[in-house]
Amino acid sequence: MKLDVSEIKKNTILEIDGQLFKVIDFAFMQCQQRQWSYTFKFKNLITGGVQSITYKSGTVLEKGDVITKNAVFLYNAGDTYTFMENDTWEMHELDVSMVDDISWYLKENMDCFVMVYKGNVISVILPPTVSYKIIETVPGVKWDRAQAGKKPAKIETGLEIMIPLHKNEGDIITLNTLTGETN
Repeated sequence: MKLDVSEIKKNTILEIDGQLFKVIDFAFMQCQQRQWSYTFKFKNLITGGVQSITYKSGTVLEKGDVITKNAVFLYNAGDTYTFMENDTWEMHELDVSMVDDISWYLKENMDCFVMVYKGNVISVILPPTVSYKIIETVPGVKWDRAQAGKKPAKIETGLEIMIPLHKNEGDIITLNTLTGETN
């Protein structure tokens, strides 16, 4: 599917020179000749590299033929993370480098999505918010406002985050997987 550069938004997957890129950010500006130019910040979904490319208005790019499928994260076995597609029960073992940026958010039996390109999983998409159990934190002090009402805590995946002072060990918190902040 062809897309004009003016139609491209964040998180769009594009195929450029046989490689897949995800749009991380973009900006547009008008040049002196009254022609718009669009600067895109891309992440290569195969290598993980990030680069910026500028295109003139009217340029047409190819949308990546990527399929998003419902899946479940099953378990971590050292250097691999295992996911299962909900519809076909097909198992996918992904190398730690493919899920490195989201590994702290993964917990067993968690629903997620896998992005498949030409039969291979290229990325995992987490739900926007996930509930976690607090396994370790310090008691909150009522008058302690040095950290704007937040205190450090560790959740069940081992990730250390800042939580509201009134939360304690054993409480459930909702974490935004995009920003890493509690709701």
